[in-house]
Amino acid sequence: MNKKVNSIFTGLVFAVFAVFLAAEGAEAFCVYNGTDTEIHFEQTSGGNFYQHISSGGERKCCDWTDTTCNKEGGRQGIVKFDVSYIKFGGDTIYICKDYKIRAKGYLKVIVSEEGDKGNYKCRGSF
Repeated sequence: MNKKVNSIFTGLVFAVFAVFLAAEGAEAFCVYNGTDTEIHFEQTSGGNFYQHISSGGERKCCDWTDTTCNKEGGRQGIVKFDVSYIKFGGDTIYICKDYKIRAKGYLKVIVSEEGDKGNYKCRGSF
């Protein structure tokens, strides 16, 4: 009986911990790179957040309560980004400019069509 109680208690502790982590992750805006190219995310309004994300699947986040990246300080605050990459030869190519998301949202760069390198688009939540 004691082992069963310990197992149940351990399971509950892990469940509560998982819920805590999931809730904390939902309290931030995140930028994602869904390409195989280094993508640059530069916040143009609402704060000062600048990230280079080198490979697909990676993300960087900022808590919506952090006024360095969300000057309004609320979940519904609006932040905007210029998103770009450096083309071979040094030219900066903008994927989207002043792309608007909520401070509790996300912005992801994806490949427009399967296997079409350099043909990227922004997708986000508002």
